[in-house]
Amino acid sequence: MLCKASDSQKSPEDLLRYAEEIQYFYPDSAIKIFQYTQNIGQKDNDTLLTIRSLVSYAGLQAHQANFGPSYDAYWEAMILAEKLGQIEAKARVYAGLGWLYTLYERKKTSEDFFLKALHCIKKDSSQYEGKVQFLTDTYYALATLNRKVNNIEIARRYLDSCMLQNKKGLDGYANQLFVGAEMGHTYFLERDYEKALSILLPLEESFQQGHPAYMVMFDFLLGQIYFEKNHFKKAEEYYLNSLKAGKRHQTHTDIIPEVYEHLAELYQKIGRNEEAFTMLKTAKELNENIFGSRSVKNRQFIEIKDMYRLKQEEQAHLLQQQKLERLEHEDKIWHLKTIIAYTAVIFLIIIVFISYRYFLTKYRTEKKMLHERQKLEESKAKEVLEVKNKELTASALQVIQHEETLAELKKELQEQKNNPDKNKLNKLAKSINLNTSQNWREFEARFVEVNGAFYKNLKQAHPNLTQGDQKICALIKLNFNSKEMAKLLGISTESVHTTRYRLRKKLGLQRSDNLEEFIANISS
Repeated sequence: MLCKASDSQKSPEDLLRYAEEIQYFYPDSAIKIFQYTQNIGQKDNDTLLTIRSLVSYAGLQAHQANFGPSYDAYWEAMILAEKLGQIEAKARVYAGLGWLYTLYERKKTSEDFFLKALHCIKKDSSQYEGKVQFLTDTYYALATLNRKVNNIEIARRYLDSCMLQNKKGLDGYANQLFVGAEMGHTYFLERDYEKALSILLPLEESFQQGHPAYMVMFDFLLGQIYFEKNHFKKAEEYYLNSLKAGKRHQTHTDIIPEVYEHLAELYQKIGRNEEAFTMLKTAKELNENIFGSRSVKNRQFIEIKDMYRLKQEEQAHLLQQQKLERLEHEDKIWHLKTIIAYTAVIFLIIIVFISYRYFLTKYRTEKKMLHERQKLEESKAKEVLEVKNKELTASALQVIQHEETLAELKKELQEQKNNPDKNKLNKLAKSINLNTSQNWREFEARFVEVNGAFYKNLKQAHPNLTQGDQKICALIKLNFNSKEMAKLLGISTESVHTTRYRLRKKLGLQRSDNLEEFIANISS
């Protein structure tokens, strides 16, 4: 049954938060709400809601010393968290189990669970609301745990970690009250009672208003301090207040027997022996009820623990056996696959090697044949060019010889002075000049036919050359000497030398540069 009729209209998340707020004021109602939201989560396949409900339910049961139901709920939540793979959920279960084992005085196991919770949360790189608070809570739990076994320095280091997390973005976080209370507790253990009171008393009102359920612990601590200061009346007052808070809020049940024991010690010290005996008897009964071997709750806790352990060991053994059989089977299959794979790879390598050798040989043969063919074609082209150049040279030499013949004939005619026929002589001389020009044009045409691109390349490289310069370049390419050039061009040898000198300057050649080599390198 919910606390109010209107609560049934709230969402499961709102109900869960509401139950967490009222759990220390109305624990029975909170437990019913936790069970209700757990059922809703299971029905709607909302695993996170189910886990949160189980953890909150387990925590409240642990505070009421109902260890069996608490243990059962925590491990049910752990199984769900493992399946879900949700790191935050696993961390919260680990932290809850840590508190549970703390209440049952299993310090080493408790510390292991708290450290697992820290490891989970720290390795989770995601950021979400409540992460800093969770870290602070866990550091606080470790501080409390170490304080209980008198590891004061370690406890204070964890408290410092709490304060550091608080500075990172948890302004006003309520747990700073609890951190202060723990700090005061450490000073009490060091017998610095004034320092402890200076820290604790300013916190008293805040705890009464905001966390009245914690007054079980807080008043008990103040009672111990005043007892050590021999302020027995004040100590009695705080001890009784602690018992009232425990009865009112039904929480921190594990502390109540210890309060009775201290109250018995106080009564004995002030001579109220009958009351001391009553308090001691009550403490013993409560201790037996909560922690004793005959306790029904304790037996349930141990039975659940043993059943879970045995079941886990049985499942682990069965899984290990199945895994071993599967591995053996997989090993055989893997061995067979390996043999097949190696055989296939070797066969493939042989095929690839043979194919490679075949294509490599074929490629080399074709390349060699192509190379030989190219060499043959180049050789033929060179031979043709040489033949044509030889023909051209022969033609040029014929022209030169013809020129020499004509020159001699011209000379003889001019020397005839007896009975000269001037018209006839002039006509003959003119005919000789025309024939010379015609011979050069024929030679030039044949030169261009054989060395097609010579003139073109020459003009592109040196556009400032005259036709006479170009003729000289052509004759140089054919390896004519100056005398042969003079006869072919109908000029003097000195003129050829002069033309060659001017040509070198136009071509930009130095004294050390060879003109014949330069002309020969011009592409034809």
